[in-house]
Amino acid sequence: MRVLLLGEAGSDKIEQAFRREHVLTDRIPDPERTPPNFGEGLYDAAVTTLPEGRAAEILRAVRADGVDIPILVLAAHASARDRIAALDAGADDFLTQPFLMGELIARVRALARRGSVLRPSLLRAGDLTFDTSQSLLRCGGSAVRLSAREKQLLELFLLNPRQILPRDLLLQKLWGCDAETAYNSVEVYVSLLRRKLRRAGSSLRVCAARGVGYYLETSAD
Repeated sequence: MRVLLLGEAGSDKIEQAFRREHVLTDRIPDPERTPPNFGEGLYDAAVTTLPEGRAAEILRAVRADGVDIPILVLAAHASARDRIAALDAGADDFLTQPFLMGELIARVRALARRGSVLRPSLLRAGDLTFDTSQSLLRCGGSAVRLSAREKQLLELFLLNPRQILPRDLLLQKLWGCDAETAYNSVEVYVSLLRRKLRRAGSSLRVCAARGVGYYLETSAD
């Protein structure tokens, strides 16, 4: 699981707690100066520790852009009116101090599970259609079934077309950050996925960004 933290208040302790639970986190202290990249599939959930007014502004902007990532708002001694305002602005959950880190992590996990259910079962790019419910990719009259990890890998690429996905992110998404996995496992599964795309006759290509990661390219790119 990968979580995006928005804001500075208490973020160090939150980051440490997530790390102990083998959850990767990225932090943006000031989303107004550094707009968050909510590339679909990159993050499983987001947590904001921004003051209530600023949190509501960010939530409204994010939802106006069509981003549906689950977002939990953390606040210090917020009133019922503050909670209502945040939820109406687009928050999925609200937690007021004092709280247990265990409860925060459990709530974020629950939100991440809920968010995964909302993803479409049919993904399309270029000449390819991918049925995630059956792990089946189709191109023209051809159909090829993918293994579980091939499916996860292709789904990430289709949800983030032309966006470079770092090798570390792919490793975390496919095996989890606590897995004892060889670093070149990503390359192995990229190679397998390329083979399946060729077998289906698709023009889509998984390209390497040297020293960084991989991205999906279509014939129209």
